[in-house]
Amino acid sequence: MLRLENVAVSFGKTDVLKNINCTLEAGDFVVIVGGNGAGKSTLFDTIAGKIKPQTGKISINNQEVTNLDEIDRSSLVTRIFQKVDLNSIGSFSVAKNLAFARYSRKAARLVDGMNTITQEEVAKIIANLGLDAAVIDRPMKSLSGGQKQLIAFAMATQQIPQILLLDEPTAALDPQASTTLLKHAVKFIKEHKVTTILITHDPHIALHVGNKIWILEQGKIVKQFNQSEKNGLKPEDLIGQIDYKSLL
Repeated sequence: MLRLENVAVSFGKTDVLKNINCTLEAGDFVVIVGGNGAGKSTLFDTIAGKIKPQTGKISINNQEVTNLDEIDRSSLVTRIFQKVDLNSIGSFSVAKNLAFARYSRKAARLVDGMNTITQEEVAKIIANLGLDAAVIDRPMKSLSGGQKQLIAFAMATQQIPQILLLDEPTAALDPQASTTLLKHAVKFIKEHKVTTILITHDPHIALHVGNKIWILEQGKIVKQFNQSEKNGLKPEDLIGQIDYKSLL
């Protein structure tokens, strides 16, 4: 469970998050929709511990974590970024990245971390992602964006997180790669009942994944839809109606 109570974040004189109050029950899959500047990334930074709120309280599984920094909170919160190259080490092979991710929440020397996963385990992970075994020894920076994000998801979920933050993970991907990633992620999230928040600009994604939708505008959650309510929504209910004729 994740709870934010009266959470506010300001940068100078700019109020970015304004008294956010929300609760995710265990296993909830919430999709947040909002335009640029709505405060979506700041909300994730605050939940992950990168930013400390000026006011308010954050709790995970009834444990207050407001004053825990990003490193200390990483045992509870896992995040996948929109920018694919932030999710892995580009010069490391796929196998080394997977090994590093498995040891990322434990105190150890890097060389020890590289020995925490077998070639057989790596091969199984890659096969489950639907990728060719040939990628195992390739450096991450040589892969496509879709391949990187699939492997990043596998890295982030080797240890099942309490809270999973998906920060527009499909934004830089083509439609086919986006669909592949989302199918894999949704299957994993349902199977393990992982409490998840997904940020997206795409109303179609919002309508087809998750059990709740929140609309974020100007630092406030202005609307919340549960499963039964979201079933009756259309894309324009989330982003407004676009008058395409006026563009001609």
